[in-house]
Amino acid sequence: MQTDALRGIVFGLAATLFASGGNLLAVRNQRRGVPLLPGVAWGMAYGTLTIAVIAAVNGIEWTFDPRPGYVLSLLYLAAFGSVIAFAAYLTLLGKIGAARAGYVGVAVPVVALLLSTVFEHYQWTLPALFGAALCLAGNVLVLRPQSEASRS
Repeated sequence: MQTDALRGIVFGLAATLFASGGNLLAVRNQRRGVPLLPGVAWGMAYGTLTIAVIAAVNGIEWTFDPRPGYVLSLLYLAAFGSVIAFAAYLTLLGKIGAARAGYVGVAVPVVALLLSTVFEHYQWTLPALFGAALCLAGNVLVLRPQSEASRS
């Protein structure tokens, strides 16, 4: 059990590191004038290639389910969950910067829990409420306008 917990912590820290690095690269690309959608397409192509190599190294077999439910959900995720979501996030990133846009990642779990409550009848627990409150409080503190005194 401790090995699983340690692995989860390592994966969480690695994900944070990669997400932060990706934000900084996206800002750099925007400053260099890389167009948004071609930049997203190249990033997704590199990600796909990386996943394909990892799958091949680990002997993971590719499968496809031709049933309509699978195909429709795949199309939805490809369009809305990937291309449109990344384009919207990268636009936000360019407008408000990497530091502030990064807090979207803190808000996403709260939104996911709210949607799960509505559509899946999620039952809130005390730790979930406490975590959501911390996420919301952190976002409020970080995203509030700074006073002149705190900027200097």
